[in-house]
Amino acid sequence: MIKAMIATALMLVALNTSAACSMKRPGEAPLMPDGAVASKEEMYEAQLVAESYILLAEAYMDCKVMNSRQHRALAARVSTLSEQYDEEMTEFRVRTSMVAVK
Repeated sequence: MIKAMIATALMLVALNTSAACSMKRPGEAPLMPDGAVASKEEMYEAQLVAESYILLAEAYMDCKVMNSRQHRALAARVSTLSEQYDEEMTEFRVRTSMVAVK
């Protein structure tokens, strides 16, 4: 009897935790600018957008409202976005370090 009451209470807490998640599920990851041609301002904005998306995705994953397949898919999108940003930033830095600054 006590085990059933504890199990019921734990189940209600778990359901309430899921329902209490105020985070909105992130959509598709934002596109990163091409580092070969992007301006400094575009790369800075890309950094802000990427960081914002990653933080939103991590907060949503912390809510634990997704099944394991959905969680892996969102984690993969976050990883891909991070890799794309890093690649474009590297390309941007290589390109801008070759240009003489006045």
